[in-house]
Amino acid sequence: MADPWNVNIHYDGKLDECVAPQAASVLEVGCGDGFLAARLSRRVPSVVAVDVDEPVLERAKQRFAGAPVTWRHGDILDLAGELGEFDAVVSNATLHHLPDTRGALACLRGLVKPGGTLALVTFADPGWHHLPWALATLVIRGVAIRLRGKWEHTAPTVWPPGYTVAQLRRHVRAELPGARMSLLPLGRVFVRWDAPGR
Repeated sequence: MADPWNVNIHYDGKLDECVAPQAASVLEVGCGDGFLAARLSRRVPSVVAVDVDEPVLERAKQRFAGAPVTWRHGDILDLAGELGEFDAVVSNATLHHLPDTRGALACLRGLVKPGGTLALVTFADPGWHHLPWALATLVIRGVAIRLRGKWEHTAPTVWPPGYTVAQLRRHVRAELPGARMSLLPLGRVFVRWDAPGR
């Protein structure tokens, strides 16, 4: 049986690549069905995975019962103060679930150790300016799904995102100085911020 595939799982690989080989601790925010946390736990000694949806989190724990992951139920904005700092913080398709985008970015920034990395894959409304990109991604995504199939996740969905690409770029510039942001071919936006060292 082929491994499950959808666009979110596809971009787990991109987030995995952002976690340094020497990383000792990783936090996944909005772990959903658990694929990325389990993947990271194969090479990172300490992986903490947080999700606000308890039934989804329970399914992740059952699906990856053997994975050495610390699964935490709760809202990241409430848990942040007790989690500490991590060598990497990653999040896939979660930022748009959080009501205050700038506040959420500031919260995630605060969870990254000096010299660590914050990496996000998220949705954003293209707005008129990025409409050609959005139309192109519809075609590319359609072809990919036709070739690979699409595994349906069990996490709640939020649509449309509460910000455009341009608005997200402004939020990122304000909260994550020096971050890189790019548009991905399957209709997602990628953000990477490397925290200054001590």
